Amino acid sequence: MPNNPPGLFPLTDWQRLEVLRGGSEEEKRAALGQLFLSYREPILGFLARQGRTADRAEDLVQDFFLSAIKDQLFEKADANKGRFRNLLLTALQHYAAKAHRAGQAQRRHPTEGFAGADISDLAEGTVPSSGLTPEEEFNLKWAQALVRRVLAAFQAEYAGPERQAHAVIFDRLLIGPSLRGSEPPTQRELAAELGLSEKEVANRLVTARRAYLRLLRAEIKSYVSTDDQIDEEIRAVARALGGD
Repeated sequence: MPNNPPGLFPLTDWQRLEVLRGGSEEEKRAALGQLFLSYREPILGFLARQGRTADRAEDLVQDFFLSAIKDQLFEKADANKGRFRNLLLTALQHYAAKAHRAGQAQRRHPTEGFAGADISDLAEGTVPSSGLTPEEEFNLKWAQALVRRVLAAFQAEYAGPERQAHAVIFDRLLIGPSLRGSEPPTQRELAAELGLSEKEVANRLVTARRAYLRLLRAEIKSYVSTDDQIDEEIRAVARALGGD
């Protein structure tokens, strides 16, 4: 079983679980490493919102994953019973409550970290946002990570000089204000800056938005099975990011 089939996106969460059930030891380690990297930030956000210090939260993330491996939580997961992140969040809630009652988490770390990953450069974005519950913080970090993956695919698709203006327009008018809180220019201002007409800016924004939504649906389709579920997940992303 290959670690990563050819294509735009890596193995899905459920495909990684299949690797854990039947892959080689090397493949299992790689799958666990990817799960860890994918969900470390949402879990850190959850724990930080609970009031854990950065060092304590990092210990708990490591210990939670090791506990899940020991209890074969991931191998027992069933794609027909709901979304993987919901399973993970429920397990995390139980684990965090248990760790709180115990007073401290055991400090158990793999010799090289999960899949030998250097996690020292992943601290950005783990500071909790104000006014959110731990569960809301988890979902916010999950949505931000998902959108970043989609934007990476979008940027790769629009990297050429003939499409660069599409990416700039999309970022300045939609992505920056949504994810970074930047003030969007007017379409007239952006048109003057890019040497385009307002109509050209509007048309390229529509094109870029369609491409982004296509890539977003492709990413979500990797872990849900129906169009209705895709639509529901898009709404969940919008809610987590503070949209409608």
